[in-house]
Amino acid sequence: MFGFRDEQGIRKSVTEAVERIVRGALADAESVLTRLGDLTKLRAEIETLKIEKGRTDEDYARKDREIEHKVGLERKRQETEIGLAKREAILGAQEEALKADRKRFEDQLEFHEKRFTAEVGYLKDLIGDLAKRLPEIRVEEKRGRDR
Repeated sequence: MFGFRDEQGIRKSVTEAVERIVRGALADAESVLTRLGDLTKLRAEIETLKIEKGRTDEDYARKDREIEHKVGLERKRQETEIGLAKREAILGAQEEALKADRKRFEDQLEFHEKRFTAEVGYLKDLIGDLAKRLPEIRVEEKRGRDR
């Protein structure tokens, strides 16, 4: 009997040991599967984050391009405004110069007109005085030879 009990005890011990080993292996397998599941989830999350990062980078790049475009447009607008302001200043100066030239021309024209009128008046008076001093000559014209 003693041997039988030993055999049963050994079997029981072996069975318990095998069960413990199997349970440990199953627990390890579950742990590995859980970790593999977690690893798969983490890989999927990494891929999702990479895609989101790519979208975010593209959004930032698009916004940068838009800002650069707007800055370029603003620079062109300012250059155009500066050019227009220069032209307006030049045209204003030219208009003022033309007004001054016109005023000088009108003043000079008025001066020459007065001077000419005075000279013509002087010459008329001179010719009038000369005409009074010259003897009067009458010239009659004869027509034809026989008359």
